[in-house]
Amino acid sequence: MIRVRYIPQVGLPGHALRYSWAGRVLTATLYRDEVVGQEVYDLSAFQPGDEVVGVEPEALAFSPLISARCLEDGTLEVVLLHWYEGVEPPELGEEVLDG
Repeated sequence: MIRVRYIPQVGLPGHALRYSWAGRVLTATLYRDEVVGQEVYDLSAFQPGDEVVGVEPEALAFSPLISARCLEDGTLEVVLLHWYEGVEPPELGEEVLDG
């Protein structure tokens, strides 16, 4: 199981940040009419107790992955950026995925 929590952050005007999962491999894609760049995070080797915080980006100027950790029961907890436009940040809940 994968639990995803989002941290709201004002995004770049005219850009969108989208996430997709293939098992425990996360792809974060930045768009502006077309794909601007992608970061791929392979979290499939994470074992209980493994944790990563402050991931260095390779393709983007920032890392959309804030942190990831694997709990004792094998659940992967991930914290990602959620871009929004406007003054007020959106209400965000937790998302649970198979993984």
